[in-house]
Amino acid sequence: MGIFSDKNDTDKEDLKRIKEIIISTGNINRSYVVRDVVFATTKIEADLFDPSVDPNESLAGIKLELQQKAHAYGANAVINCHFDHDHVLKDGKTYLQIFAYGTVVQYIQSTIGG
Repeated sequence: MGIFSDKNDTDKEDLKRIKEIIISTGNINRSYVVRDVVFATTKIEADLFDPSVDPNESLAGIKLELQQKAHAYGANAVINCHFDHDHVLKDGKTYLQIFAYGTVVQYIQSTIGG
């Protein structure tokens, strides 16, 4: 395989690992060490309260950004995430500003209790 195929395969593998990182608004029932706190922001043109807008799709980008930041640490999850948003009207368009943060954690092996 050529250099471009190898890089493409690596990119696909990285994306797969990134997508496997858990994003949770609560805690997780696993032993872990805290790596850091990460923050992400974005602004998209959307009205979250428009019935034709899928909120899950609107938040997918900000979730991916948190996952990418956790991946840089070699972590498994971002827990206790908080998401905040604000609507901004500018030039007749509605923009959604999203601010997110969470705690990056990496699983550890535990033999206590089992």
